[in-house]
Amino acid sequence: MSAVAEKIDISLKKSLHLSCVPRKDTTLLKVTVSSDEMGIIYRVTAVLYAHGWDILEAMAETSHEGTVQDVFVLKSQTGEDMTEKKLRSIRDDLNSIFYHGISAFDYMEQKDLNSLHSHRIPDPTAVVKLYNPVSSDFTVMDIRMKDRPGVLFQITQILHFFGIDIITFSALSNQGQIRDSFLIRSQDGNRLDEGVMFSQLKSAIENIL
Repeated sequence: MSAVAEKIDISLKKSLHLSCVPRKDTTLLKVTVSSDEMGIIYRVTAVLYAHGWDILEAMAETSHEGTVQDVFVLKSQTGEDMTEKKLRSIRDDLNSIFYHGISAFDYMEQKDLNSLHSHRIPDPTAVVKLYNPVSSDFTVMDIRMKDRPGVLFQITQILHFFGIDIITFSALSNQGQIRDSFLIRSQDGNRLDEGVMFSQLKSAIENIL
């Protein structure tokens, strides 16, 4: 049983709100932002990784009023429960990134976590697939690889640098292997071009796997 109460709600000023619901083996974290903007998931994954939380699944929803709610299913890398103190620490770091002008990259540098790429062991089994489903306005990116801490942050970082919006993603893990599936689209709301963009994005993702 988690050390926190049944539900914790913490607000950051008026435009960002955190809601945490402990579950049996995971924690459900809701991040609500009053207006949509690029890079929300990228910044949140940076903070969660720095605090030792793996993201098993995430979903983003946008209301007619423009409010964005990102729902994350988390699991501690050390098997610990979410506490109110830990949640407040996550809140403080999100506050610094969202409101104090600190970029996610600089934040990771402060935490000495930007060496992820240099210390990685390449995965020869990794596979990246991109395709545009028929009659849809989004692109599917499917990644299969060996699981390792921090890889989700690196993937979302690349998507952010390419100006790509994450609609939703899910992760399935089985015996040290993961399958991450992303629904993505360009900043103008369209699916990605199957030519140059597919090639460049696939190459960039493969370079960090």
